[in-house]
Amino acid sequence: MPVSAGSSPAAGTKIDRVESGGLRRIWVLAGWLVTAAVGLLMLTQASGWDGFKFVAIVQALTPYLLLGVAPIAVLACWTRTDRLAVMSSLVGVSGLILAAPLVFAADQPAHADDAAVFNVAAVNLLFNNPVVDEVADELLALGLDAILLTEYTPDHRAVMRSHPLSEAYPYKIESDGQLASGIAFWSRYPITEEEPPRTFKQTLYITVEAPDGPVRVLGVHPPTPIFRFDSWLDDLNIFGEVGRRLQQPTLIIGDFNASYWHPAFRDILNKGFTDAHTAHGRGFSSSWPTDEWVPAFVRLDHALTGNGLVSTGVEDFAVPGSDHRGFVVSVVRAR
Repeated sequence: MPVSAGSSPAAGTKIDRVESGGLRRIWVLAGWLVTAAVGLLMLTQASGWDGFKFVAIVQALTPYLLLGVAPIAVLACWTRTDRLAVMSSLVGVSGLILAAPLVFAADQPAHADDAAVFNVAAVNLLFNNPVVDEVADELLALGLDAILLTEYTPDHRAVMRSHPLSEAYPYKIESDGQLASGIAFWSRYPITEEEPPRTFKQTLYITVEAPDGPVRVLGVHPPTPIFRFDSWLDDLNIFGEVGRRLQQPTLIIGDFNASYWHPAFRDILNKGFTDAHTAHGRGFSSSWPTDEWVPAFVRLDHALTGNGLVSTGVEDFAVPGSDHRGFVVSVVRAR
């Protein structure tokens, strides 16, 4: 086969090797950078360090960032880039260990087969929701025992109080604050408001006379770590400490502005509480955002049971006009 002037097979092979080597160096460098970044993230998870605002934001993305390490490990093994293969694999394994409780949820205490079920919905209304009447329609159709409403404004209160839903829930505790600070609890059963803990945003501390006996409810909505990181961290710690001290069956429910991937949230679980979504195989489900072009990618809304209260099921539902999905949790007293 003829060879053009000024070139030779040997010269072409040499150029190919240079180009191949350059591409290899680029992807190896990129692989190390990604592995190092995700590795640092996993160190914050392993140490339980909540960090600061930026760390909290990145921690919420932990499962997605871990997915980026998998192809690096595969490619490193294929090209025999041994050190990168080992390090990226170790980072991936650490992610699997962290996620294991979402897959292999701990068993809950047993409950009597004839125990009375208490159904509670948690709904973030969104403070500027223009279709709260449609939300009320949805809640009325669900036939619930109680409802926790966050981002509950005076305008929302006016609409919902004039809706037939209001008649179905004669017992109400409401704090209709401005913008996202309002919170309310509506119940078919008598409720008593206790002295709430001193949190940045109001927390409802309620005893509900449920069918099988009193249930303590903490209705929560801490600030976001993006705007009030220290207050967010303090509030999450308070929820866990208050819940741990209670003796009666306890439900901590609401928009936590935190996910399983935040160490501060896992600290609450470590104080003896079980996340209902995790307990029923929904640990990887998401609830926010529902009003953007991207699909919901993180679960911020939770129901935690403890102190002799267990969940028997949990179901998500769409909330018209909101940026969160709502959910209904069914709870009973343990034996």
